[in-house]
Amino acid sequence: MLTPILTWLRSSGPTWHYKRIWLDALIITVCLNVLAWMIFSKVGMTTLEIFAEDGPIEDLQSLSLAITALLAVMAASRTRILARFVAITTACISIIFFAREMPICRGSMTVYCVSKTWLPIIIGIAALILLIATIVFEYRHRGGLSRAIHPRLSWPLGFVAAVLALSQLAEHFDIVVLEEGLESYGFMILTLSAIWLYRFSRTQQVAPLRTRAKASFYRLRQTLLHH
Repeated sequence: MLTPILTWLRSSGPTWHYKRIWLDALIITVCLNVLAWMIFSKVGMTTLEIFAEDGPIEDLQSLSLAITALLAVMAASRTRILARFVAITTACISIIFFAREMPICRGSMTVYCVSKTWLPIIIGIAALILLIATIVFEYRHRGGLSRAIHPRLSWPLGFVAAVLALSQLAEHFDIVVLEEGLESYGFMILTLSAIWLYRFSRTQQVAPLRTRAKASFYRLRQTLLHH
């Protein structure tokens, strides 16, 4: 049982090259949160109000996730195969968290909010896109998924999961500042991942998106016709 897993862990393959992403994200998160605390403290808000649900810190988180989704989608449109799958995964995860972080529409809040009806729909659509992308990726590139989830490449997402798990633990013990701080940190890692993917995509020489979409549709049609 353990032998195949150890063999997989020792296998060579793609590597995530932005090694200090965890440190850069930590520095940026601390600076932004401290800056937000200083600004909103000056206008009379308490620390708990600043870090509370639907407060300024959560607004920063939403902005971070929106930037992540946008850059990841742009990166996916300019990359191929494994890099595209990683970018799509990053985009879908950020959209799911963005929807979760948006305030629920109620009372006078009708502009920047999401209804209870649309919230699960948005999350479901993003999850479905990710599922379809995963199935198509593995179908067209057998063994590609095992390379994509290898810790050598996917460790930033694993690190984000661990950070967000700690934030849920902080929420359980009602430590609001720590909870929101950890969430901000996890989301910032996603943002820096998207920035790195976007920068990487600009170095790639790929055909225009329309040309690649037509080619993919043709291959899919041929596959279906031969079955």
